[in-house]
Amino acid sequence: MIKKKRLGIFLAAIVLMASNSDAVAQLVNNGAKIFIDQNALLYVGDKVTHNFGSILNNGEMVVGGDWVSNRTAVFALESNGKVRFTAKRAVFSGNSTTSFPRLAFAGQGVFEIKNNVDVRLSLDLGDAEVQLNDSQLHLDNSGSSLLRNKGFVSTTGSGQFVRHMDAGLDYVFPLGSSRLGIMRFVSVKSKDASIIGASFYDKDPSVDGYSRFSKENAIIDVNDSYYHILKNWKGSGAVDVSFYTSSAEKYTTLVNWTAKNNWDRVFPMSTQDNSSFFPGLSKSLVSQGVKLVSGIDAPFAFAQVTNAGPLEIYNAFSPDGDGKNDKWEVKNIDAFPDNDLKIFDRSGNLIYRVANYSSAKYWDGQNVGSGTYFYVLRVKIDGKDQLFKGSITMVKN
Repeated sequence: MIKKKRLGIFLAAIVLMASNSDAVAQLVNNGAKIFIDQNALLYVGDKVTHNFGSILNNGEMVVGGDWVSNRTAVFALESNGKVRFTAKRAVFSGNSTTSFPRLAFAGQGVFEIKNNVDVRLSLDLGDAEVQLNDSQLHLDNSGSSLLRNKGFVSTTGSGQFVRHMDAGLDYVFPLGSSRLGIMRFVSVKSKDASIIGASFYDKDPSVDGYSRFSKENAIIDVNDSYYHILKNWKGSGAVDVSFYTSSAEKYTTLVNWTAKNNWDRVFPMSTQDNSSFFPGLSKSLVSQGVKLVSGIDAPFAFAQVTNAGPLEIYNAFSPDGDGKNDKWEVKNIDAFPDNDLKIFDRSGNLIYRVANYSSAKYWDGQNVGSGTYFYVLRVKIDGKDQLFKGSITMVKN
């Protein structure tokens, strides 16, 4: 066992053999095997550079400067100790991922992640800001493995905070922006064992190719100050997601960027009061059963919409087999499966009836000819039955 007093001598010997730099302030490992026993402390006042060798850490390692990793296997797999960073500002760089057993940030420092960092057992953000450039911060363990006080993760490039999830548990992504001075957390519950990443961008989504002006008619305005991205790295991608915001937020609806390259409302969506959950984030916009396509960025933003209902019912279609308007569409009906549909001809004869109308079970008009027909659609929305009536013009070439 290495006692605290002897450990300082041990560190100096390693540094003197490995580097010509300051023997007290920095650690450069070019092949040594470093052992930090339980209850022992290894203190490095400045930068750590790991080229070769290994560290078996079952105690605590305190680093006061940057971290440079040029070899993936820094810590032995049996390590279960903590590495704590104390600088006011530090950078994680190098050409290899570092897998920390336990990683903690002390103080109100800013820590920039320029190469991938993996955390196996626990991550404690403390009061720090962890900036992700174009790299990823992975947290492998369960939902309780993330600790924080006022700390958060920001995104300055294409990086993501990635969490490995068990089915049915809520996983929080404490995201925010020091430039805007806001927190905008996300909570995700996966339907199966999954790996989900989240990013927060404090800029107009149009800058990144998600034009705020490409939107469905019911959307008045898309937030021009920030947006989120979720990504499914592994699993079915079926998740329940909550976007936390301030009660002063003027935007009241959640939208996402669709395969049609436009913004559209997310259904179903509800607003919840979270005044006791996170200080300053008193409400959340919640959607259940969101499907994240594997490997594809899924942008989400806050928006304002008209008072129009959630359904958009088309009044014409042409089932001629050309692949365009071949079915009668009720947009967003899939989010409201408790429904039934009746269609009548001009004489009042019932020509079509179905329960649970959906995009997969639609009326194609093949049982009748061209003409005008009338529909009666009952849909349960927010626990109440709503009735929609109107006409449909069908044209067959």
